[in-house]
Formats: sequence, C-alpha cells, structure tokens
Amino acid sequence: MSKKKKDWRVEKERLLALGLEERRKEYGERYVPLEEIPTWKQQEKSKYKDDVEDSSVQTPSLSDKVSLYKGDITVLEIDAIVNAGK
Repeated sequence: MSKKKKDWRVEKERLLALGLEERRKEYGERYVPLEEIPTWKQQEKSKYKDDVEDSSVQTPSLSDKVSLYKGDITVLEIDAIVNAGK
C-alpha cells in the first residue's frame, strides 16, 4: 500500500474518532450546522404563517427531509452533497 493511501486512511480514522465539538474545532471559524438550514416544509411554513398545520399526519413527507441551501457549500457541516447534473 502506498504511503499516500495509508496516510489518508489514518486521517480518516482519526477524524471518525473525534466527538462533535472536536470535529467543529477542525473546521475553523466558518461552518454552517445542519440545524441552521431549514427544511423545505419549514421554509414554506415561514411564508404562510396563517396556515393551520394538520396534526393528524404523522408520516414525514419529502418536504420534511429536503433542504435547499444557497451559498458556499464548502462550509456546510454535512456528510454528503447531491448534485443532479445532466
């Protein structure tokens, strides 16, 4: 195994072993936690505050799981980015 591959694997294991606060120190000063990015549903609720939410619906919809973010994606504290290209 090449030294470069071995170094990469060692660094990966080191980062995976870190706790949340320790990982955040690694990011530097600029990062955006996932909690700060509203889901699609949360964004729409903020636009239409007068709408009454149906509390009988318990199953999460796609709008509960999808977020839209406009900005520098390199500062996001997330595991993956999906880019639907042609």
